Amino acid sequence: MTERHSGSGSAIAGERGPEQPPDRGGPPAEAAAAENSTHRHHWIRTPLLIVIAVVVVIAAVLFGSYALRGHPGPKSLSASTRQFRSTTTTSPTVRSFELPAAGVYRVTGHGTERISKPPNSQTDGPIMPVGITYLADGCWRWRIDYNTASWHEYDFCPQGGQLLLVAQRNYQSWDLGLTSVTNLGQYTCNPPSPIVVQAPVRGQTFAQRCTGTNTAVSGPSVAAGTVTVVGVQTLRIGGTPVRAVEMNRHQTISGAQHGILDESWWFATSTGLPLKTVRNYRLVTSSVIGDITYSDSGSWQLDSLTPHT
Repeated sequence: MTERHSGSGSAIAGERGPEQPPDRGGPPAEAAAAENSTHRHHWIRTPLLIVIAVVVVIAAVLFGSYALRGHPGPKSLSASTRQFRSTTTTSPTVRSFELPAAGVYRVTGHGTERISKPPNSQTDGPIMPVGITYLADGCWRWRIDYNTASWHEYDFCPQGGQLLLVAQRNYQSWDLGLTSVTNLGQYTCNPPSPIVVQAPVRGQTFAQRCTGTNTAVSGPSVAAGTVTVVGVQTLRIGGTPVRAVEMNRHQTISGAQHGILDESWWFATSTGLPLKTVRNYRLVTSSVIGDITYSDSGSWQLDSLTPHT
């Protein structure tokens, strides 16, 4: 009986085959591979999410600074008067035309300047100071501050029976949020164009060509076109009638920039003092972000013939 039980036990053991290694509680190979893959995905996803978050924060800061960017205000007459007093004005030399009185004049008007990329705009002040200072040889400089970030200057010189535009400069500053862009354009005119002639004839046309550079773009720019006598009329400036000649300046810009400048000016026939202006500009500049279009339109008129000094 005992032996039979023993043989029976041996037969059962042979049917079970070799013993299996003990189960240590570890995951199967497939589960381990899946877990490793999940860890790799987590390792990739975490820095990616961090990069996305940083980009979002930077974009938010840039957008916020751009949305909250400053806008230039008008330049005050008192600030321009202080600036005028600090300049050196040479003794005037009387030539064919009387010299307009030196000092700071008040003009009123409106205007808007725009750039297309990034979209931005700024407006002229409702009151704009105009300064006149004397240069050598009977020449004089005329400057208008459209606002605290934009001004134009023109140099006029008498020659024979004409008052000529010999040079011009313009300055602008654009607040783009975290940064700003400025530009100073400086041009000399050859041949200089008459802005006033002693005997203006309606339809009379003069050639004009001004060449110069802008600090915001590389290479020279050329403004070439005509100046045409539109006619003579009387304007009332501060209640005083003034004989004025209307001149239209039409110029095509080429070179580092291209576009059109169209202006109508009214000048006092006795001095060449600018009394009124209507302007329309459109300039295109190539850049790494594509063509940037600058447009400018506006008008103003002198309020008084008596300047602040």
